[in-house]
Amino acid sequence: MEEIYDVLILGGGPAGLTAAIYCGRYNLKTLVVSQNFGGTANLAGEVENWPGFIGSGQELMNNIKGQAEKFGAEFLESGFEGVKKDGDLFVLNYGDKVVKGKSLIIALGTEHRQLNIPGEKEFLGKGVSYCATCDGNFFKGKDVVVIGGANSAAKAALYLADICNKVTVVYRKHEMTCEPISLSKICSTSNIEIKYFAKPLEVVGDGVVKGLRVLREEPEKKVLEETLDVSGVFIEAGAVPATEVLKDLDLTMEKNYVITGKDCKTNVDGVFAAGDVTNVAMRQMITAAGEGAIAAKGAHEYLLNISAGA
Repeated sequence: MEEIYDVLILGGGPAGLTAAIYCGRYNLKTLVVSQNFGGTANLAGEVENWPGFIGSGQELMNNIKGQAEKFGAEFLESGFEGVKKDGDLFVLNYGDKVVKGKSLIIALGTEHRQLNIPGEKEFLGKGVSYCATCDGNFFKGKDVVVIGGANSAAKAALYLADICNKVTVVYRKHEMTCEPISLSKICSTSNIEIKYFAKPLEVVGDGVVKGLRVLREEPEKKVLEETLDVSGVFIEAGAVPATEVLKDLDLTMEKNYVITGKDCKTNVDGVFAAGDVTNVAMRQMITAAGEGAIAAKGAHEYLLNISAGA
């Protein structure tokens, strides 16, 4: 007999894993599908804004996954080609196999935004990186650049400052938009320099990264083009929602983010969405986890209604 799950959860970050805990506690047969359990939260060297917890993102995600396992959630470590609705069921294709579920929770999170400048792809893994905690140790004692001005860029700069000789933050606006406490730490760290009004033009090198060419456009000053001599370029320019695989569901979206309403419902019956993949006002691990719990509640109520013939 074909196995059918009560809930399929797409994504194994804070939203997906928390949803799995709550689905398990509702006694729902639950499958979590992800290529990377923990998601981008694994990259956080130290989590300081999760109540009652101080430690690495990976440690926190492992704890949450363990709780979900305790309540009976199953896990499939795999990518997938797409998901569609077939009658009353949702069908997910991965490789030459399929899994089916009565409801669907989308918690796919986001992916790193690329700059699409010359040299970015060419030098990926040869000095260009999207993960300071993953690759920072390769640049011990060297000069590096962090591109971006939000929280992820600030965390990357502070992390790298403990490893590298010098960290230069390149940001196109007049002031970083990270949390004030992080900006204060950056300003008091002697080997971090911020270059405002700086637009990245090209990653340059010869086999490996040798520098970053930038355009400085400060108000009331002469436009200046310069090349920063660095061995590493860490790109922290924001994120984009991982929604390409959802095209067959006809979901209502805004700028590729899934639009949700009450109980994290989408416009498609039986489909719920949670975390950074949605049009949520704040994208943090703690808010994603909260949405995961709400989406699980919504899925539970949906399943109760269809079993009652409502």
